[in-house]
Amino acid sequence: MNSPRRGSLKAVCFWLTLFVIVLLVVATSSLATRVYRVEHVRDLEIVGGAAGSRDAGPEAPRLSGSVLADEPRVELPYLRKIGPSSDLKRIRYRIDVDRYLSRPAPCCERTPGAPPRGEPRIPGASLLISQALDGMDVYLNGVWVGGLPKSSVTARYKWYRPLQVSLARRLLRPEGNEVTVEVTTWDPQVQLAPVYIGDLDTVSYIYELTTFIGSSLANASNVFCLLAGMFMLGAWLASRRDGAVFLHAGATTVLWSVLYTLVLLPYVPAPLLPLWAWAQYACMGGVVAVLTLFLFAFVGEPLGRVGRAALIGAASFAAVAYPWLGGQGRAWLDAYWLPVLLVFHLHACSRLALHVARTRSRTAMSLLFQSVLAQVFALRDHNAVLQIVQFPMPDAGWSLAHLLVSPIFLSHLSVPLLLFVVAQILLTKFQANVKRIRDHNLILTDTLQQRERELLVSHHRQREMEAEAAAQGERDRIYRDLHDGIGSKLVTTLFSVRDREIDHDRLEARLMAALTDLREIISVTEIREQRTIHDVLFTYCSNLDESLTRADFQIEYDIPEGPEIVLLDDLTKQVMRIVEESVANTIKYAQASRLSIRMAVVEHERLEVLIEDNGQSGASQRDARAPDAGPDAVATDSPLSGGTGLAGLRRRAERIGASFHFERTEQGARTWLSLPLTRGAAVLPANEWVGPSSQSETSALPLS
Repeated sequence: MNSPRRGSLKAVCFWLTLFVIVLLVVATSSLATRVYRVEHVRDLEIVGGAAGSRDAGPEAPRLSGSVLADEPRVELPYLRKIGPSSDLKRIRYRIDVDRYLSRPAPCCERTPGAPPRGEPRIPGASLLISQALDGMDVYLNGVWVGGLPKSSVTARYKWYRPLQVSLARRLLRPEGNEVTVEVTTWDPQVQLAPVYIGDLDTVSYIYELTTFIGSSLANASNVFCLLAGMFMLGAWLASRRDGAVFLHAGATTVLWSVLYTLVLLPYVPAPLLPLWAWAQYACMGGVVAVLTLFLFAFVGEPLGRVGRAALIGAASFAAVAYPWLGGQGRAWLDAYWLPVLLVFHLHACSRLALHVARTRSRTAMSLLFQSVLAQVFALRDHNAVLQIVQFPMPDAGWSLAHLLVSPIFLSHLSVPLLLFVVAQILLTKFQANVKRIRDHNLILTDTLQQRERELLVSHHRQREMEAEAAAQGERDRIYRDLHDGIGSKLVTTLFSVRDREIDHDRLEARLMAALTDLREIISVTEIREQRTIHDVLFTYCSNLDESLTRADFQIEYDIPEGPEIVLLDDLTKQVMRIVEESVANTIKYAQASRLSIRMAVVEHERLEVLIEDNGQSGASQRDARAPDAGPDAVATDSPLSGGTGLAGLRRRAERIGASFHFERTEQGARTWLSLPLTRGAAVLPANEWVGPSSQSETSALPLS
C-alpha cells in the first residue's frame, strides 16, 4: 500500500528539483545581462621571483627578475606552462577599461532619461575577476583598489574565489583609464581567469553566485561529507557483516572531504608544498578507487583479482611516483594520470548501466546518474585547470555556462548526491527488512496461535490423563490395602472358621475389625496411627494367636518392650500391611504348623521384623495348576489364589524406604523386614500404579 505513495513522493521531488534548476538557469541568464567579458589584456610579463625581490608596483616599467614570458597582448582565459620550474613567479598585466565603460548595456534598448549611446555610463561600474587564484593586487590608474594576499617566498596562497573591484568615479580620468593586476604564484603554470566589467548590481550578483558555488557550497559540502562519512564508517564498524555499503560510501565521502580541504586550503608554508601535493594525489586516487569498487559491489560483480590489482596500482601510482619525478614528469602526471584513472570508473559506470537495463531499479538509476555526473564534473575541473578544450563564450552577458571556462571546482556538487543515493539504498534495504520482519511477525503470530490451540488441547488431555492416573492410583491403593489388610484378616478369619476354632463373638469382632479397616481405606481423610509400633504389633500377634492357635498350629511372637517408637505418617500401617500379607501367605500356602513373629530395634537406628515358619512344599497347590501354567503358577480354582505376591511386598517396602527379604530354608521360610528409623517417613504417591502380579512366589518353591 505504501509503494504508490513512495513513488508519487519521488516523482514530486524529481520535478521540484528540475524546476529549481531550470528556474536558476533562467534567472541567471535573464538577470546577468549588463556585463561584458574582457576579451584580452596587454603587456603581460612573467618573471622568476628571486629570494629578495619585491613587488614593483604599477608605475615600474618592468618587473625585476629573469624574464620567463613577455607578450604585448593575450586572450583571456590564459594558460601558459613555464617549463619544469616550480619556483615563485611574478605576473603583471594591464586592462584598458574605457572601451567597456562607454559601451551601452547589451541586449537592451535605450530607456528615457538614460545617456545616449557612446556617452560614458553613470558611475557604478565594477570589475570582476572570476577567480583570484593566487592572490593579487589590483590598481586603477596607479591607485590600489582591491586584492587578496599574494604568495611569497615563504608561503603559498591559493584562494579559488572571485574578486570584485569597484571602479570608483573619482579615480576615472577623461584621457584614459587602465587597470593593472599583479599576481604571484608557485604553480609550474600561469593561469589567468576570465575578467568581467559591468554594472555594480550585476557584477555583485555574479560575484555572490560564484562565491556561493565555488566557496561556501564547497565548504559546506566538505563538512557535510566528513560528518556523514564518519557516521557511515561508525555504522560499518557496528555491523560489519551487512555494512559493506557503509564502508564504501563512508570511505569515499571522508576521502573526498579531505581531498577538497587540501585543494581549497588557502595557506600552505612553502617548505610543505611537496607534501601537500603528494597528499592530494593520494586522496584523489583513494576516492576514485573506493568509488569504483563501490559501483562493482552494488551491481554484484566483483572486479576480480587482476582488475582489483590494476585499479589499486593505477590509484596509487601518482602518490608513489610523485616524489621521484622531476618537473616535466609531474607535468605529465597532472595532465594524464586522472583521465587514465577515470577509465576504471567509466568501466564501472558501464556495468552499472547494464544493471539498470536489466533490473529497471530506480536506486541503480540514481546511482548511475550520480556516477556519470561525478565523472563529468571531474573531467570539467581537470579541463578548467589545464585548458585542454576551449569553450567559446559570448562577450556580452553572463550565464552559468561561463563557469565552464572559469577555474572553479564543481566536483564537490556531486558528493551530496552520492550521499542521497546511499541514503536511498539504505532506505530501500530498511523497507525490505521492515517488510520481512512484518511477514515474519505474521507467520510467528499464526504459529503462536496454532501452538496456543495445541497447548490448550494438550492441557485438557493432560488434565484428563492426570485425573485418570489419580483415579487409577486411588484404585490401586484401595486394592493393595484391601488385599494386604482386609484380605489378610479375612484369610485368618476364614481359616479359623474352617477349623471351627472361633466362636460367634470373636467372629463378629473380627468382621467388625475388617469393616473398620474397609471404612478407613475408602475414607477421604487418612487416619494416622498414634500408638507405638510395639503396641500395634503386639495387639496383632495377640489377636492372631487367639484366632489360629490349635493343636497342630502354634504361633510364637516376641515383642520386646524396649524404647517406645511411634512411626510417622502411615509407616505403621505400611509395616503392618507387609506383616499381615506375609502371615496370610504362610497360612494360605505354606501348610506350616509353627509361625514365629519377632521384632527388634537395632542400635536405635533400625526396626527389624522377622517372620519364620516351618512350612512344607505346597504339593496341593502344584497339583491344582492349570495344564499350561508355568512353574510359578498357582491354583486358579481357589478363592484364596491371586494377589500381589512377593513383588508387591518388595514394592511396598521400597516405597517406605525399607529392605525386604524372603528366602526358603531347610526348616521352612523366612521373611525379613528392616526399616531405618533415622530417615524421614516415606509417603506413598497417590498416582503411583503397581500392576497386579501373581502370589505364586510364595507357593511355587518348596516350603521346607
